[in-house]
Amino acid sequence: MSHYTFGDDRPAIERLRLVAAAYEPVSRAFLAANSPAAVDVALDLGCGPAFSTQLLAEVCTPKTVIGVDSSSEFLETARGRLPEAQFVRHDVTVTPLPGPPARLLYSRLLLAHLPDPAAVVGRWQSQLAPDGVLLIEDLDEVLNPPGPLRQYEEVSARIVHTGRGSMYAGAALAHLGGKTRPVTVSASLAARIYLFNVRRWRRALAAPAAEDGLGELEEDLIGVIGNDQGATVTWVVRQLAIRA
Repeated sequence: MSHYTFGDDRPAIERLRLVAAAYEPVSRAFLAANSPAAVDVALDLGCGPAFSTQLLAEVCTPKTVIGVDSSSEFLETARGRLPEAQFVRHDVTVTPLPGPPARLLYSRLLLAHLPDPAAVVGRWQSQLAPDGVLLIEDLDEVLNPPGPLRQYEEVSARIVHTGRGSMYAGAALAHLGGKTRPVTVSASLAARIYLFNVRRWRRALAAPAAEDGLGELEEDLIGVIGNDQGATVTWVVRQLAIRA
C-alpha cells in the first residue's frame, strides 16, 4: 500500500473535519441520488476518523456499515465517534474486503493516495453484491488563485507522488464516466486546510530536499488566512457510480 503523506495524527483529524464539512453538501446529494434502496451492508473504504462513514450511515441507512482503514489512530477515533458502526483495520487495495459482499461501497478522496487507481477500482467492483454499486468521489482538478494556494497545490501533487499516488485520481478515472461537481470554499478556509499539511511535512521531513521553501509557504498561507480578499478555491470532484 502507498504511504499516506497527509498523516493520521490529531492535526490530520482536524484537517479532515474541515474537508468533510466542505464536501458534505455535494457528497450528501451524490449518495442520496445513487444509493440502492434497502442497503444491508455498506463499506466506507478509507474511512479515516469516520466523517464520511457517518454521512454514509445517515443518507443510505444501511443495516450494517463497516469503515475500513489501515490507520489504527484513525480507527480509534472512528470507534469513539460512531460506536454503532463496525471498523476494521485492512489494506483497501487487498481483496477480499472485510465482511460479506456489500450492496454499497463508498470511497471519498482515497484513490489519489493509491497506486494504479483504475486497477483498485476493478478489484473493488469485484467485491460488490450482484445488485451492488460502487460510489467514488475523487479529485479531478483544483482551481486556485495565483500565489501561495497554487504553490501549495504544486508541492502537494509532488509529495503525493512520492507516496506512489496521483493527486488527480478523478481525472485518471474519466474513462469510466461520471460527472464532475465543484466544491468551492473561501481562500481563507482552503489555506487553513492546506496549512495542516505544510506543517506536517515540515515536522516529519516527509518532503523531498528540494522542497526547502515550505517555511516560506507556511508564512504565506497564514497571510491568506488573515486576508483572502474574497478569493475562492474550487476543488472539482469526479463522482462515479459503478455497478456490479
